[in-house]
Amino acid sequence: MTRDTDRGREGMRRAVLGWSLALVLLVAAFAGTVVALNSTVYSAGGFVRSYLDALARNDGRAALDMPGVTVPESGSRALLNGVAVAQLEDVRVREGAAAPDGSSAVRVDYTAEGVSGTTTFPVRPTGARFLLFRTWEFAVSPVSELDVTVAHATTFTANGVSVDAALEPRDLEGTGGAAYLVFAPGVYSVAHESRYLQAGTEPVLVDTPGATVPVTVAPQPNQVFLDQVQKEVDAYLEGCADQRVLLPAGCPFGQRIRDRIEGEPRWSIASSPAVALQPFSADPGDPAWLMPETTGAAHIVVDVRSLFDGSVTRLDQDVPFSVSYRVVPLADGTLRLEAL
Repeated sequence: MTRDTDRGREGMRRAVLGWSLALVLLVAAFAGTVVALNSTVYSAGGFVRSYLDALARNDGRAALDMPGVTVPESGSRALLNGVAVAQLEDVRVREGAAAPDGSSAVRVDYTAEGVSGTTTFPVRPTGARFLLFRTWEFAVSPVSELDVTVAHATTFTANGVSVDAALEPRDLEGTGGAAYLVFAPGVYSVAHESRYLQAGTEPVLVDTPGATVPVTVAPQPNQVFLDQVQKEVDAYLEGCADQRVLLPAGCPFGQRIRDRIEGEPRWSIASSPAVALQPFSADPGDPAWLMPETTGAAHIVVDVRSLFDGSVTRLDQDVPFSVSYRVVPLADGTLRLEAL
């Protein structure tokens, strides 16, 4: 009986020892998991990587929901939906040494649209989840601004996202531009293309949280614009040439003759002014374009009777002239030409 009791106690001790060892191993494994998660997923670098992952998914809402991401009350949100963000490549996240207060600076190196960049995110701890996993927030919100000035137009695109500057922006004091909130880091290619104008800019790198980066888009007349103005100028001059008078009304050419003419003068356009366009003023909000003074030549044929001796000679010659116009593209796609 005593021997059986001793055997039972020995078995019990072995069981307790086995369970204790298993518990120790479980606790150790759990502690190791906590340590591993705190050094990766729940680290300062892991926090920043979660933000970058949201941008990679074009998930602007998730990025805005990250702790510490704040959005200024002023400025347009037209580019803050994540769609306009260029995809980052070769992303390398490096976490700096923790400061005495636990804050850290996370450095991110990357390339986007062929442009290399580096962004440093100041982050700070906010506590612990379930008393075990560290939580973080951005010490500086990773929302920056593009100060976009579009000269002589109201629309532009940023990474393919269309924006109507006439509807969205607020004016920035002291500039002709408007503020557009964007996520940092990002590379933004700002351009303009419309029926009559086109422009592109070099990719703009926004690599500093909270920074303002100026961008100027200066559209130039495209061939459609030049051809349309040329067509309208030619049509106007042809209309002048159709007038069978020495001084066509409202036209840039004419011929004064002291003698008497026989029959009607016949006009034609010998050479039409070649159209070139430039901004009408330095004001980027002015939609008008200037056709600088340009020369052309009309041709007149008319018989002239001398008041002195009654002889008749034929006047057959070119008559030079010059024109200059203020050209305004209208909302319906037509052009208004104003002679200067």
